[in-house]
Amino acid sequence: MSESGFSIDFTDFDKKTKRLVQRAMPEVASKGVREAGQEWKLDADNVPPKTPHKEGHLRASGKVSKVNIEGQNISVEVSYDAPYARRWHEVEPGLINWSESGVGPKYLESKAVRFANKYMNIVASNIRRVR
Repeated sequence: MSESGFSIDFTDFDKKTKRLVQRAMPEVASKGVREAGQEWKLDADNVPPKTPHKEGHLRASGKVSKVNIEGQNISVEVSYDAPYARRWHEVEPGLINWSESGVGPKYLESKAVRFANKYMNIVASNIRRVR
């Protein structure tokens, strides 16, 4: 009986692949983080409690920052920079009679808590596309 075969040692391949993935992953994930930030702003503007906009330019002042990559940490910031943005966000519920239904305080923070899984799924979806 004749037998033949061969073996492959993937040790070096695995090490190099891991380094490649570690270098590429932040860039890949950053696209998803940016998309999640954009979705977060849309939710803040459109899902109650919504960003107040009937009086002034608060909603128009909203922006999604450039993605920041520091090592394995990737972040994006959603902010509103009208001078009164923080005051309206932090006002105690019930203290203001809003001129439009559906708007209110915590218009940004409430979405971060409520839709955290949705935003993480956006990031994960971008990473899965690369595999």
